[in-house]
Amino acid sequence: MARFVSLLVFLGLSLCCCRSQGQGSKMSVRLRNSGSPLALGDRVELECVFSGSGLSDSGVSWMLQHRDSALQFILFITSLNRVAPTENGQPPARFEAKRESNIYRLTVKSFQKQDQGNYYCIVNHNQRLHFSSSLPLHLPAPPTTAPSTKAPTPQPSTTTDSKESRDCKQSPNTAKAPKKGLDLSCDFYIWVPLASACLLLLIALLATITMCQKTRRRRCKCKRPMNGSNGKPSMPNRYV
Repeated sequence: MARFVSLLVFLGLSLCCCRSQGQGSKMSVRLRNSGSPLALGDRVELECVFSGSGLSDSGVSWMLQHRDSALQFILFITSLNRVAPTENGQPPARFEAKRESNIYRLTVKSFQKQDQGNYYCIVNHNQRLHFSSSLPLHLPAPPTTAPSTKAPTPQPSTTTDSKESRDCKQSPNTAKAPKKGLDLSCDFYIWVPLASACLLLLIALLATITMCQKTRRRRCKCKRPMNGSNGKPSMPNRYV
C-alpha cells in the first residue's frame, strides 16, 4: 500500500495532476502548540485539517520535502486510524500518527536536523491526488558572533644603552631649551680624565726636572788639577 501511494505521488507530480481545483483549498497543515521556536529533541505535532468530510474518509499520506530535493514518503494512516507498515514491515520508529474526527495528526518524537523541510498531507480521492498547503519546519539559525579583536601586546624595550648614556642623552624638547645649569653627571665624565691627564703630565715634568738637577750636580763634583803654588787651578794652555 505504501509503495502504491508513493508511485501515485510521483506520477501525479510528473503529469501535473496533483491538485484538484475545487478541493485543493479544503486541506491545510498546521503546527500544534506553535508558541515556542523549534529546538533539537523537541516533540513536534502536525495536524492535517479538512474543512469537509468527503476527503477525510480516504486516509492521509504524510510527505516531507527537503530543500532542493524530491518529496519523501513518511507514512500512510487509514481512515480507521491504522498506520500502514513501510518496506521493512514496521511503522516508522521516529514518527507517530493517529486520527481524531476530521484531523489527522503526525508526531515527530524527537526533532532532528534531517527532519527539517516542508511537510504535506496528501489524499487519494476518486483517483485524484489532493495536496495540502506546505508547512515549513526549520531550526532557528545559530546566532552569529562578531570576531573578537585581540589587543596588541606591548613589545618589550630593546634599548641597550648604559646608565651613563641614558643620563647624558637629551630629549628633543630639552635640547632646544636653554641650559640653565651644569650637568654634573656629564661634566664628571669629561673633566676627570682630563684632570688625570694633566696631573700625569705635571708629575712627569717634575720628575724630569729632578733628574736633570741630579745629573748636573754629579757633573760639577769632579775636581780640576792643581798646578799653581797658591793652590789655584791652572788655566789650560790654550788660554795662555
